Amino acid sequence: MTHRLRLVLALAGKDWRLFWADRRAAALCFLVPVVLASACGLIFARSTESKQAARLPVAVVVEDPGPFTRRVADDLLASPRLDAVELTRAEAERRVADRRPGVAIVLPAGFERVAEASDDRPGVELLHHPTTTAEREWAEGVLTETVMRRLARLRYGDLVGDAALAPPFKAEPAAVTGAAQARFSAYTHSFSGMTLQYLLFWGMESGLLLLRERQRGTWDRVRAAPVPLWAVLAGKGLATAGIGLLVVLATFLAGHLLFGVGVDGSLAGFVLVALAACGLAAAGGLLVAAVGGTEARARGVSILVVLGVAMVGGLWLPAFLLPGWVRDAALALPTTWAMRGFDAATWQGRGLADVLPAAGVVAGSAAVCLAAAAGWISHTEGRRRRGEG
Repeated sequence: MTHRLRLVLALAGKDWRLFWADRRAAALCFLVPVVLASACGLIFARSTESKQAARLPVAVVVEDPGPFTRRVADDLLASPRLDAVELTRAEAERRVADRRPGVAIVLPAGFERVAEASDDRPGVELLHHPTTTAEREWAEGVLTETVMRRLARLRYGDLVGDAALAPPFKAEPAAVTGAAQARFSAYTHSFSGMTLQYLLFWGMESGLLLLRERQRGTWDRVRAAPVPLWAVLAGKGLATAGIGLLVVLATFLAGHLLFGVGVDGSLAGFVLVALAACGLAAAGGLLVAAVGGTEARARGVSILVVLGVAMVGGLWLPAFLLPGWVRDAALALPTTWAMRGFDAATWQGRGLADVLPAAGVVAGSAAVCLAAAAGWISHTEGRRRRGEG
């Protein structure tokens, strides 16, 4: 047993020394996830940590000269929920096409009929960029509320005061995370997502390196030595996972020093998720080497797969931006569970029992990938040896 362990460690040490041989490349391996996480955290932190209510940029186009239309337009321009500016139709269409802003409310000629309680209801155009459907719905809601309030004042006059026109309730937002005193941290979420994504890319590069060794004959020289195949694969996986763990520690340490990123929940749970994610990266790299064929072909397919599971798994953007069926399908991806595990152990402040299921799913996925890679490589090696014999 001791001899086997020494053999695996020696093989892992070879890859470890190769990694550190190029100091600049090694430095970039630690620097890139920090830069990506910092940039993403900065973008999302500005919206989640703002003390003021979000205001929707919108253009208002007035094509009816009536007094009621003018009052509605003035209410929209003064609304605390809108960052509104009055424009002509031509200017609004030009700006909406450039998403500056992405929505325009057009009060057309004949809009004054709204004040006459006529059955002939005028249409209101909501010009919007194809990518701003949510903003268009937001603008429609504010417009509906504004018109109904103005109609109530017009029809009931002094009988209805401002207090009666106000909503009959007070909205009190309360974020539910499953842990007391938990508060969403955009930087912590971003560092978790970018770290996981970079781990997958690192695993991919490890697999591509193995394919390169095959093409250059290095693999054949290693296999010619009295070293069992499982020891070679274990050494490769151990080196990949070990360097991946260093990336996790370095990235989160930088996040803590720069932005206060911390583990507010179970430290043991965080370590387990990190170990499972590093194991997944190593197993994924071996799977790339097993089924990749040539290095060029494997690189293209691997990048597509990594970016796909990162996007669907919530490593880039919040999951609610995805269609419902995509969110359901994402539960089958280990990246989804790895992200849940990191979130639970960090900003959500949850305990070990809450983190264990996520760590278990990631570790199980790594085991499946490792078994598939080992079986495929073993089958390929067997065919090569039989062909040579």
